[in-house]
Amino acid sequence: MEATKCRFRWLALALGAFLLVGLGTAAAAQEIVTLRAWTIGPDTPAFYRAENLKLAAERLNQILEAAGADVRVQIEADFWTESWDSFRRRAILAFESGDPETIPDIINSSHLDIPAWAGAGWIVPMDEYIDRYWTWTYQDVFPHLWESVSFDGKRWGVPQDIEVRMVFYRKDHLRALGWSEADIEDLPRRVKDKEFTLDDLMDLGREMRDAGLVEWAFLHRPTAGPDFFQYIVAFGGQYFDAGTGKLVLDRDAVLKTLNFFSTMSQEGLLPKGMTSWPWPTVHRSLVQDETAGIQLTGGMWNWAEWQRDLGVSEDELWENIGFTLIPAGDPEGTPNQLGQPQAYMVTQASQHKDLAALLITLASAVDLNTNHALEGAKLAIRQSQTAFPTFAADEYLAATATLVPDQIFLPSHPASGFYNTVLYDAIGAVETGALRPEQALQQLERRLRAELGDDLIVR
Repeated sequence: MEATKCRFRWLALALGAFLLVGLGTAAAAQEIVTLRAWTIGPDTPAFYRAENLKLAAERLNQILEAAGADVRVQIEADFWTESWDSFRRRAILAFESGDPETIPDIINSSHLDIPAWAGAGWIVPMDEYIDRYWTWTYQDVFPHLWESVSFDGKRWGVPQDIEVRMVFYRKDHLRALGWSEADIEDLPRRVKDKEFTLDDLMDLGREMRDAGLVEWAFLHRPTAGPDFFQYIVAFGGQYFDAGTGKLVLDRDAVLKTLNFFSTMSQEGLLPKGMTSWPWPTVHRSLVQDETAGIQLTGGMWNWAEWQRDLGVSEDELWENIGFTLIPAGDPEGTPNQLGQPQAYMVTQASQHKDLAALLITLASAVDLNTNHALEGAKLAIRQSQTAFPTFAADEYLAATATLVPDQIFLPSHPASGFYNTVLYDAIGAVETGALRPEQALQQLERRLRAELGDDLIVR
């Protein structure tokens, strides 16, 4: 016990000395250093992205007080629940202003923003800080997450969370079609083993519609998102060439993807105006009104949203909602699910970069990130987190974690976001009938070639 106390005192003194020197604080009077952080859900249960920074500041202040240091940290952490587009517009306007009074010290966003923001000089490499606190915190971060925040040979962020995106389906509709409980529980295995394909999923949707169980057999997200690349992979395609670092347009797989969404829309299985639906209607249709059967682009965090925002109990969800990988679309395709890590980043404009990085490190503690995982329905970023009692005891996190081995990411490429947008536009065009799949593919190719030039491989 005495040894533990000594270690704590040493840590407190070391931190105090580091901050006193690094911040130039006079010992005679207490200085308040204010850091600003911008974080985003936009799903409301993900509020611990901001809250964990506040809790980290409280812990740091306790250490500073114990060390007798005359400096304290105050964190102003904003949590954004509007759209991704509005959050990015806000961030870019602040960055372009160059005003350190406007730009936050810490920003939390998707790993896909790293290439553009790093290329513009808006964020700083984090390698120095990751190495500094490696044995404290970062040595047991899942290695593949470091890949997601890496660009041009450097790590530009600290992974904040990871999730899986999958197909949600209503078990009660399957029961109504005569499926046994054993058949329902076996569906994820059949998908993983390629015994149940996208053709089978389409047939299942038709059965739900023809039996009068649903108004819409299928729904998908009504906004642009990386989820749709899962279907390119399901049809045996690629969207990135690791050897050259270039984006790939796999015409055959993309055309099959466009045909898949077009067929659903033209057969009345999916709303033609799906891309104009509001998110709350998508959620209510699946889990509350029960007028939809299958969500093709579900996110594991929806589980928490449905409980928090719609008042659906977890017991009800387990009873009526199942989830699985995106099925393979053909023999060359791969069942998969996509993860889009979020990260904490330190801005170039921050006048307290060392302190911001320290706060991010403390916010990455196992218990704090587990709070986020439990409240927001997210997976662990650290290997030791999976053994943390409250994480290990959570049935939903344990079940979704079994999908991780089949995870894919969008690449850290500056044009990944653009590819994301033009693919979504093409899907929307074929769903409304404005373009045939072949026409949509041609338009998509023209836009990608114009934007990327030689940085695009067309197969």
